[in-house]
Amino acid sequence: MKKFLMVICAALFFMTAPAQAENLPETIINADDLADEAGEVAEKFYTTLTKAKGDYKSKVRPILIEGAMNTETEILIRALENPVAYRDFNYLFVAGTYKNYPVVVARTEQGLANAAASTTLAIKKFNPIAVINQGTAGGITPEFNIGDIVIGEKSIPTSAYKTAKSLKGAGVDFTTQEMRGVYAYDKATGKFQPYKEYLADPTLLKVAQNVADAHKEFNVTTGVIGSADWWMCWIDYMDFLHEKYGTVCEEMETVAVAQICQNAGLPFIGIRVLSDNITINDDYAPRSATVAQDFVLLVVEDYIKAIRK
Repeated sequence: MKKFLMVICAALFFMTAPAQAENLPETIINADDLADEAGEVAEKFYTTLTKAKGDYKSKVRPILIEGAMNTETEILIRALENPVAYRDFNYLFVAGTYKNYPVVVARTEQGLANAAASTTLAIKKFNPIAVINQGTAGGITPEFNIGDIVIGEKSIPTSAYKTAKSLKGAGVDFTTQEMRGVYAYDKATGKFQPYKEYLADPTLLKVAQNVADAHKEFNVTTGVIGSADWWMCWIDYMDFLHEKYGTVCEEMETVAVAQICQNAGLPFIGIRVLSDNITINDDYAPRSATVAQDFVLLVVEDYIKAIRK
């Protein structure tokens, strides 16, 4: 019965709207189950892929596209011609071609540490020319709905703070915290230093915005993506992050990938689709990930044209 209800909830996203959760805690508990259910077909498909024999070889540096879960990678992998599966430290990488250009899709798994580790492995194994991290995110302002896309002009670490001192029993005032940033390599100084924000590559950003302008079927905004290992449900805290740092969505991977790309000197952009927005209701639609992948494939197609010029 539980699985039946989860499937119905996911299917209703495309028909009308996701099923309303009875209460917020239940929504959080069932979110991973719902995402896993949505990704079961992809998991079976991945087992049928040709397994790599030996190291990856390509005369042309590939574009690396990332998603944390099956629901965030299935369409991308199915779009590849001649897909070959690589595994390293249990992370999945699928290499092939798209529009006659080499592309690698990485399933990073969820969370900042996994995103950083899998991205580092992918850079070493495949030597990509650019990195696009995409997937789902939670909206934190009421003007954005499930299925809306956020092009990340910048990403910030929304848990990298130094807090003000308070005595035991005094309570917590989160508005007194100050951003510390996370450390990445600075080529100009030759040292690692804290970055409070990571900017998208200008070319990738322009290409993504041009795709949005040309394809009005997508509801797209350019904004700030916040990353942390949490599922944020404190609306007051969301308001604080939005007002102080300009974030429009929250997720768990983008800034870690941006940090690694900064270290490696690689062009990077984050693109996210909203799968939920607690400031509106408790709905969660993991299958909204298809929208981001459809959009990203258009971005990749135009980026290929740009780098071929």
